[in-house]
Amino acid sequence: MARRVVASYFFPTTRGCHGNRVTTALPVQGLERGKDMRNPRMAHAGVMVFSVAALMAMALPRMAGTSPRPLLDAPRASPTGMGPRAVALGDFDEDGRLDVITANHTAGTVSVLRGLGDGTFAPGVERSTESLPGAVAVGDFDGDGHLDAVTSHFGGTVSVLLGRGDGTFGARTDHSVGAEPSSIDVGDFNGDGRLDVVTANALDDSLSVLLNRGSGQFTHQKDVPTGTNPFAVTVGDVNHDGKADLVTANFVDAVSVLLGNGDGTFRPRTDFATGNAPYSVVVVDVDGDGKQDLVTANFRDRSVSVLHGDGTGAFLSRADFPVRGGPYFVAPGDFNGDGTLDLVTANFAENTVSLLPGQGHGAFGADTLLPTGEGPAAVAVGLLDADLKPDVVTVNARGHDVSVLRAAASSDVGVALTAVPRRGMSTPRIDYTLTVTQHGPDPLARAVITVALPPGLLASTRDCQMASGALQCEVGPLAVGDTALLRFSAPLPRSSLGLSYRITATRTLSIPADLQSANDVASQDYMSLGGLAATW
Repeated sequence: MARRVVASYFFPTTRGCHGNRVTTALPVQGLERGKDMRNPRMAHAGVMVFSVAALMAMALPRMAGTSPRPLLDAPRASPTGMGPRAVALGDFDEDGRLDVITANHTAGTVSVLRGLGDGTFAPGVERSTESLPGAVAVGDFDGDGHLDAVTSHFGGTVSVLLGRGDGTFGARTDHSVGAEPSSIDVGDFNGDGRLDVVTANALDDSLSVLLNRGSGQFTHQKDVPTGTNPFAVTVGDVNHDGKADLVTANFVDAVSVLLGNGDGTFRPRTDFATGNAPYSVVVVDVDGDGKQDLVTANFRDRSVSVLHGDGTGAFLSRADFPVRGGPYFVAPGDFNGDGTLDLVTANFAENTVSLLPGQGHGAFGADTLLPTGEGPAAVAVGLLDADLKPDVVTVNARGHDVSVLRAAASSDVGVALTAVPRRGMSTPRIDYTLTVTQHGPDPLARAVITVALPPGLLASTRDCQMASGALQCEVGPLAVGDTALLRFSAPLPRSSLGLSYRITATRTLSIPADLQSANDVASQDYMSLGGLAATW
């Protein structure tokens, strides 16, 4: 059996609503060190940290002819502890299915909801932390192969919870950090193969770096200055030197970039302007040029900012895209399978998420709003079922639950129409063949093709039904790649002599929904020439 590794990617955090890392198993075969991995030195032994783009490219199928419109099902709620502010995904019980962990601010706990592999979860189990947890991240901190968790608390501490591999945690260890840590992330900052921890401290404008000493123990904090009010921090290699860098989202309309020296220290920050009041930031290559970019969720001006990286750690080009809500959080994912990253934001006051379809080269289209639970404070993206499409999880601070928005099933029904004229001295006819193909990505339950006939023309068929001057042709079910053939004939009356006609077949219904309209219509033209007919 092919050797497997744990792949982890982090969706950064915001004040009070933080910490989204997805950790899952992927086959080693086909991965190129230094190319697919975000940073080969940032991972613990047995843990590789991948860019979101690389992970999506490995995990998700590509759908031919996909519309840019993302599609998610209606949300399903699962209860958590009181006042959840952060969410992360990971396989805590090692059954090959992603689980959910939330940091419950009001309750002073974390909740672990075991994934059942179909987008649903077992009832949550709570475990106490320090008071007022506001952020959570996951990783293997003690090198035992089991997934652990770390939470940050507004009182100025972090709690390390070592996993047992069965969905539960052992003894808790607390460590001091700066004032009001509002975000947390992990990475190997000194190149020793162990995952270290960093917090963004909103009250004293700093980062706290805790280096891993092994066995889940950490050194005393080392504080690094940032811009004003850093509400989020994320780890990435923005200058491609193989060393972990840090990026913060500062509430005063900027990000701070701190390039890593590879020994646990960082160079002085460089600030770059964003939209108004960024609450979160993610490092990801959105334009496909192989260089890491930044995306921020800007609460006050209801936008996301895309800052294009030049590969040296500088971000000199910026574009803003509107969001119909006040976004607290942003995460990337390919939600329509077209190979281009899309964005999803959690809009706290509006109880919605916004899906922004990627248009290539780092541009994004108009957002689609979808409902969530009350007060979505953060969002995570992961593969929660077997369809290999990214699903969305929001943590809802006012609803005391998480909302799961699964990738909706979709179809791509292709319609083709061919015609063969038949001679006849009294009544010539044209024999038509309607070819319906299901291109995927999911099986087709049912489709209806409506064939519009010219006025006064009738058709004979055993495969379709005549209604209101048109043929209604029903097909299904069809597996992906399967084809159905339906036939009908159109006799040509003497009154049609010398006249030109067009017959058009159009897909008018499909279950599940058809996201691709370009191949939904086919037509044939013909002219009646007395005892024969000509088509073109």
